[in-house]
Amino acid sequence: MNNYLPVLIVGAGPTGLMAACELARHGIPFRIIDKKAEPTLASNASWIQTRTIELFDLAGLSSRFLRLSQNCKAINLYSRGEQIVKIPLDRIKSTYPFVTMLPQSDTENLLISRLSEFGKQVERELELVDIQQQDNKVVSTIKRPNGRQEEIISHWLIACDGANSTVRNKCKIYFPGEDLREQFIVADAEIDSLTSKNEIHMFFDQNTVFFAFPLGGNRYRISANLNLSYPRKIFSEVEIIELAQERAHGAYYVKKVAWISPFWIHSKVVSNLRDGSIFLAGDAAHTLSPASGQGMNTGLQDAINLAWKLALVINGKAVPSLLDTYQEERHPVISDVVDLNEKYTKLALFDNDSQKKLLKFSKQLAHDDGKVSDKIASYITQINICYRHSSIVDFTGKINANGPQQGERAPDVNITRSKRLYDFLRNTKHNVMIFAGLNGMKNISETVFQLMQWLTQSYPDIFKIHVICSEKLDGLDNIIHDENNFIHERYCFKDPGVCIIRPDNYIAYCAASLDQKPIKELLSRYLK
Repeated sequence: MNNYLPVLIVGAGPTGLMAACELARHGIPFRIIDKKAEPTLASNASWIQTRTIELFDLAGLSSRFLRLSQNCKAINLYSRGEQIVKIPLDRIKSTYPFVTMLPQSDTENLLISRLSEFGKQVERELELVDIQQQDNKVVSTIKRPNGRQEEIISHWLIACDGANSTVRNKCKIYFPGEDLREQFIVADAEIDSLTSKNEIHMFFDQNTVFFAFPLGGNRYRISANLNLSYPRKIFSEVEIIELAQERAHGAYYVKKVAWISPFWIHSKVVSNLRDGSIFLAGDAAHTLSPASGQGMNTGLQDAINLAWKLALVINGKAVPSLLDTYQEERHPVISDVVDLNEKYTKLALFDNDSQKKLLKFSKQLAHDDGKVSDKIASYITQINICYRHSSIVDFTGKINANGPQQGERAPDVNITRSKRLYDFLRNTKHNVMIFAGLNGMKNISETVFQLMQWLTQSYPDIFKIHVICSEKLDGLDNIIHDENNFIHERYCFKDPGVCIIRPDNYIAYCAASLDQKPIKELLSRYLK
């Protein structure tokens, strides 16, 4: 490749910063620019879902976020002030059985700090004013604060510049969807309340909602619709106090308001996440109701999905068509998230039977054995994401139906009190887990060696291989001693088999077999 910049990232919100951190982790040169003079100062997107925390863990970031955030172990729904539903989050199968609340300002600052450890920083007050695609390159015209313009020529561009994306508008990329007519308000407040401070509380009345998200101590992020027939931009602290008292039926007393902002809900998704050498991610590609905290997390995972694929293509390790799977994998996930959020937002605000339906739902959960509430929890926390129709996932391998399936996330396992499976997966490679089976390495050692040798020789620097074995074998660096068979049990391997985990921690291949043929067939689809 020539001397063009490999990647330009436009926009330094959470999605852009995540893309930058991941590219830096993979050793890919880039620049990240933002027209704003400073990071976000308000709480804005405050939910960090379980799946995002798991991915932060694999990138070595989770402890930094958890030190500052407020973990929430349940979501409570109220109708006319009476609690009718409690959705537990602490039953989900994860090292992190909760969602955590952290102001977006802190999220951005943590990612900026991480970026600085790679020797990179956001170039601020640089505004994109024009963009052209020419012969597999992107020419971006940038304006500096003094008015001087310059061109940045890159092979690829990732647009993370928000719902009003300049990149999307300049490229005339259609952004279909709906603008909901209802106006909302969001505020950061200091609140006295007897409600649990490690749970989320959502109050529903006829065509009105009030949500309270704890941020630690007496700090809360609160949100409500206004139920007005006309738009307003300015609100007083007194109005917020009265709104909270009324909507939460006396459960919250607002003592102080730090920040107030009105907003409207937009429910939109671009049809294509890619336009030639340009990729759209985060709010530039999709925007939705913030009620269930899906938006920022979806954007962060857009960035993670795209970064490893770009890195392999830029480094000449993968065929260019691998980048088409960004659309193939992420667009169905995004569409489902946006559609469901729109459906339930309209139900709460515009359906005259919403209270009856909410009560019916509560009765269903009351007689449920936990399966429905657990399904809801896995959706909200995003651990249920699966790339079911991906062309770079092999679905033919026979595996136990009770274990992790192809296309799903690879779950963590507590091996001992001080050691977890994720401790071995914190790298930028495809992690290959070769299961010895419950009978150990006897009779299969030669087959395992041949598989390891073929993978490392055929695809140098692509794989990190781990042999999962209950036996303690000295002198081998790639053995994970599964002394209690906890990894075998969680992944449901009694017999020898292979599980290949992609750099974004999703399972590309899984089979109760050591046969090389199906692995070769899968890898030939996208690796060189």
